[in-house]
Amino acid sequence: MSVPAFRENQQLPAWADTVGPGWAALLEGLHRRLLELAPDYRIEVCERRLGGLRIWVAERFDEAGEFDGHWMDAAARLTEAAERDSERTCELCGRPGQPRFGGGRHGTWITALCDPCSADERRRSAPLPGAGEAGRLQGGPA
Repeated sequence: MSVPAFRENQQLPAWADTVGPGWAALLEGLHRRLLELAPDYRIEVCERRLGGLRIWVAERFDEAGEFDGHWMDAAARLTEAAERDSERTCELCGRPGQPRFGGGRHGTWITALCDPCSADERRRSAPLPGAGEAGRLQGGPA
């Protein structure tokens, strides 16, 4: 099996179609907040890991070429909050949820689901949108 492709140095809307609607709303909210900090922000990695999202922002440098630590601190606070929220938000519907295991003999996954979505065996046994090897998010614009 080949390693799935992923996007580097793009903004969060590039990943919105790779997660369920509940998490797409989290990414959109984080995108708006990051735009307020820096309209040209970039994301290094956005992936599914252990029932939640993991997001790394790209480093920024000022006009003099100095590392912008204030940007990284502020962006890290925002991404960490979104990551925590993803672990408590149903990826499929956006209601309160918790990390749960799913899948079958063709693969296992962990994602945050609410009780009703978790109980839906049909959804639990189907691969989640954009889930690839090791939970790396894939899809979206090339």
